[in-house]
Amino acid sequence: MLRPDLEHIAVLDFGGQYAHLIANRVRGLGVYCTVLPPENFRPGADPRLAGLILSGGPQSVSADHVALMQPRLAGFTKPILGICFGHQLLAKLFGGGLARGRERQYGPTPIRCDPRTRLFHELPAEQLVWMSHGDHVAQLPDGFRATASAPTCAIAAYEAEGRPVFGLQFHPEVVHTPHGSAMLRNFLELCAIRTPWIPESMKQRVIGQTRQAAGDAMLFLLVSGGVDSLVTLQVCIAAVGADRVRSLHVDTGLMRLGESDDILKFLAAEGFRNIEIERAEPVFLRELAGVADPEQKRAIIGRLFVEVLRKKLQALNLGDNWKLVQGTIYPDTIESGGTPNAAKIKTHHNRVPEIQAMIERGLVVEPLRELYKDEVRRLGRELGLPQALLDRHPFPGPGLGIRLLCHDGQTPVPPEFADQPRLDHILQSGAGTPSSRKSKSTRRGRRVSILQGRILPVKSVGVQGDERSYRHPAVIWNPAGKLPDWPMLNTLANRLVNELADINRVVLCLDDLTREHFELRKMFVTREGLDRLRRVDDLLHSCIAHIPEIWQAPVISLPLFDRQGNQAFVLRPVCSKDAMTADVYPIAFDLLAELAEKVRAVPGAGHLFYDLTTKPPGTIEWE
Repeated sequence: MLRPDLEHIAVLDFGGQYAHLIANRVRGLGVYCTVLPPENFRPGADPRLAGLILSGGPQSVSADHVALMQPRLAGFTKPILGICFGHQLLAKLFGGGLARGRERQYGPTPIRCDPRTRLFHELPAEQLVWMSHGDHVAQLPDGFRATASAPTCAIAAYEAEGRPVFGLQFHPEVVHTPHGSAMLRNFLELCAIRTPWIPESMKQRVIGQTRQAAGDAMLFLLVSGGVDSLVTLQVCIAAVGADRVRSLHVDTGLMRLGESDDILKFLAAEGFRNIEIERAEPVFLRELAGVADPEQKRAIIGRLFVEVLRKKLQALNLGDNWKLVQGTIYPDTIESGGTPNAAKIKTHHNRVPEIQAMIERGLVVEPLRELYKDEVRRLGRELGLPQALLDRHPFPGPGLGIRLLCHDGQTPVPPEFADQPRLDHILQSGAGTPSSRKSKSTRRGRRVSILQGRILPVKSVGVQGDERSYRHPAVIWNPAGKLPDWPMLNTLANRLVNELADINRVVLCLDDLTREHFELRKMFVTREGLDRLRRVDDLLHSCIAHIPEIWQAPVISLPLFDRQGNQAFVLRPVCSKDAMTADVYPIAFDLLAELAEKVRAVPGAGHLFYDLTTKPPGTIEWE
């Protein structure tokens, strides 16, 4: 709730993935900030409003957006900052022109900016920022000037010369824009706020909110063993006392190797009480049999969690005075399309229809629903939880059910991808040359070995321009075995995803796939497939667990089989803090070769692919 004694900033939420994150970053800079639907914005009604930020969004700017915002901003004289979609909308409102370029931009992008301008004051003239857009500003309004440019985006930022209006095509609020906080701070200084905001203790705020939401009810929590659920459990105990908190761990059969038993041992050793386990593998595998669609799998898993919960509550005879507690964090909500105007990227298990119905009836408590992953870990430290627990890799609620990609045997795959010739051209033009770019041949007339690539006939979920994408990965390799360095690989992967409409990911394979043939086979969630994935997952994690920079490392099994009938797997180690953006961990190639060799030793396992895709355009999980 807005405090009337504070000058503040308002973020208008056009459905972007990062609208709430913008407000979070502004508050972190000592300024109170609220998030509003654009149709609720009434500038004259709030004399304490010191500035306005227009968020990104999954749409293209339309006449309806212009008609909505033009009268609202006509007499607004305070500073305005447009980000991504907001950048485009402001340009359109003031008479500029937009275009949809042939090349999109997702992930890290170099820009050149003018350090003499107000937002970039004293910042480096050349820097990396995080992009996620297809449309761009092609023509500036009269009285505006460009303040930054990117290789494929001439107007990456602008400012008005006669009033405090600014636009950024990139996202300053994400941690992967290194100087983004400084840009936001420069904007806030222009807002001339005289009443700084000092946030209360996160611990006291979350505990108080949980106590109020719980009322006098018993709290029942499904504990996965991950950071979110265990921090949530500790918050509930602090809010209402251990006697009013019951916990259940559901062994779905979709867990990692030995994980359910390890979780119970860990919780017992840490002194947690009232935690039981429900062995429900037969139910989950029966309901998932024959299901290939990722959204359908997520819906089934979420529904089954609710059914297991209800049966357990009946057995415990707790009556009607209880509420379900979930460890939902903000990325779950926004990716599920849980805010106005937001696109659904994927349905999280804690946002299926059965849970939504309980939320509407007031039967669900979510202590962490406004927090990001880095804030959850900080809250855990305030609560006194051990660092070993807080440093655990995140693990999705649906478990390996969404890391085992399926194929129904019926969905057609194009015999030839339209973008395959373009992929070949980019690699053969020198972008994939690990040695010299000057020539494709040596003095003796022999061709320098360059990278080769192929679009694979499987699909994965991505987030591009704040919208869901469901497209193919491309695999690249070098027949001679010599690879570019990591900066070149990152640049190449970024270029391929930006220029090829068929794909939203790029993966690397150390094997020579020139003569390899992959067969796409019918595959569903089965005990056999899960056991193979568990073995590969356990093997890979045991080899990379010592690397602190890796924030999460999903292992994915693909329904692709080589000539020998062995299955392909993907390793996706990422570096992140809040799950909203992620970079690729630059693994040592000798370690990757060792991992690939170990995977091949697992019966039925074949090639290992290494995911080179940032978020965006690829989500951290493949489904």
